[in-house]
Amino acid sequence: MTTKKEIEDVLNIIKAKFGDPKLKPRFVGFSKNMQFTFPDHKTTYLMKVNNGVVQSVLEENIPTPDIHVTIESNIFIDILNKKTNPMTAYQTGKLKAKGNLNDLLKLQKLL
Repeated sequence: MTTKKEIEDVLNIIKAKFGDPKLKPRFVGFSKNMQFTFPDHKTTYLMKVNNGVVQSVLEENIPTPDIHVTIESNIFIDILNKKTNPMTAYQTGKLKAKGNLNDLLKLQKLL
């Protein structure tokens, strides 16, 4: 089983990708609350993004995030390590995502 530190490390990788010069132009004007729920750890993290810059990543749960991803932590880590395809995980129900389709497509670039 993964640890909370491993989850936080992977969330920090996503945070760093917002600063990637190749991806940064895609996120200009992107201001969203992205919530990641990990049922295996019974925990939720909230990533607040303002104009393409991550303001915070905290263990927090809000009732109506702009984007909500529910995934087991080991699958999430495998996606970021390129061991699992995010579309395959979504199609098989291992990754559940709610939000505006355009926002979800942008999020896919971070995975």
